[in-house]
Amino acid sequence: MQNSIFKDWNIGKWIMNIFVVLFTVAILSVFVNPLFALGYIVMLIIHESGHIISAKSYGAQVRFGGFTPFGAYIQILDQTTVKENAVIAMSGPLFGLLNALIYFFLFYFLKNQTFLWLSFFAGIVSLMNLLPLNPFDGGKVIAGTYYYFPLILIPFVIYSIIVLTDDQLMIYAQALFIIYIIHDVLKMRRANRLERIFHIGHESKAAIFIVYLSATVLLSGLMIVMSIEYRDALLPQIVIPDEFTELINFLKNFFASR
Repeated sequence: MQNSIFKDWNIGKWIMNIFVVLFTVAILSVFVNPLFALGYIVMLIIHESGHIISAKSYGAQVRFGGFTPFGAYIQILDQTTVKENAVIAMSGPLFGLLNALIYFFLFYFLKNQTFLWLSFFAGIVSLMNLLPLNPFDGGKVIAGTYYYFPLILIPFVIYSIIVLTDDQLMIYAQALFIIYIIHDVLKMRRANRLERIFHIGHESKAAIFIVYLSATVLLSGLMIVMSIEYRDALLPQIVIPDEFTELINFLKNFFASR
């Protein structure tokens, strides 16, 4: 029990997490379907399992923090090196990639469209987690390897501002995003200096970064192929109940009359 990921959980925390899981399953069952709801919970567990297994391989004490309405999280109680932190962060999206492939194979053999939707959703979530900025997993990977890599995003954002965006609010939002990128790179630069203490070799940094890029490319390719080959099947499966539609119309009319 000493090394259990639930060691510090009390009855209140168990009840709260069970409630969050049941609430999430109920909501997704209503708006999508029960299979998607259960698949979503499995997706969260698989992602966090990647972090937990990786952290335990370094001998770190890990606790499962719990579920939230938007995901799940773990807590690492021991101090980890910059290298270990990068590997632990990378493991979640790698398990997410595996999860996306498993769901896709289930769709391919069972011909159940929900598994295709789960595969695409798991891939998108893992790809978002690989964004090279904090607080995403990708930010932790980059902080331990090549912290200046996110600067490559700035030319694309500038191009979007100049060529693609007409809306004034979106221009301001993208300008703030550029400022955030620079701020995050400077923050990661300070954290990266710890490599002098922990002696992270260039080979280790390069290996972790190559795995990071490979996972990003594989996930991007998988999402592009699925979007092209299964575009019609990937159309949103969200079903809005009549009662919910009536509530929305009531609220719209209520506020319109004020």
